Amino acid sequence: MSAVAQNLFITKDAKIKFNSSTPVEDIIAESRQATTVLDISKNIVKFSVLTTSFKFRRALMEEHFNENYMESGKFPKAAFAGQIVSPVDWKSDKSVIADIKGALTIHGITNEVSFKARITPAKGKIMASAEVKVIPESYGIQIPSAVREKIAKEVTIDIEATYTPYQ
Repeated sequence: MSAVAQNLFITKDAKIKFNSSTPVEDIIAESRQATTVLDISKNIVKFSVLTTSFKFRRALMEEHFNENYMESGKFPKAAFAGQIVSPVDWKSDKSVIADIKGALTIHGITNEVSFKARITPAKGKIMASAEVKVIPESYGIQIPSAVREKIAKEVTIDIEATYTPYQ
């Protein structure tokens, strides 16, 4: 059992930030409550975040995000399940840029995505960061024409996680 546990790394406070800024308005939100698991024996990574955990500068933005766009009552979380497809030397402390592929589920719709992540194994923990680009309409998120110019056609999602061994 301990050999299996040494291959599993976890964090419950990964940071996910999204940016949907346009020249008209900056829409930026952040959650520090994402849960993520990394299995280094299989190069599998999984993320999950409650959509209501994202915090905005203005309460009204947060309300619109949860009620009108994400429909958080109906679709309470976003998730990713994927594979690290580039080789990673988990025993090294050198940072590597790895290719990640998998299924991203937002607003109840799942799409295949691929992106690059910086992975740094270091002294009993693993640090990872990535940037993912998504198009809201690809996930069934309707943007009314009245606010279309305020919301980016492509949203940038930044992820930062520091994994520790699963106990």
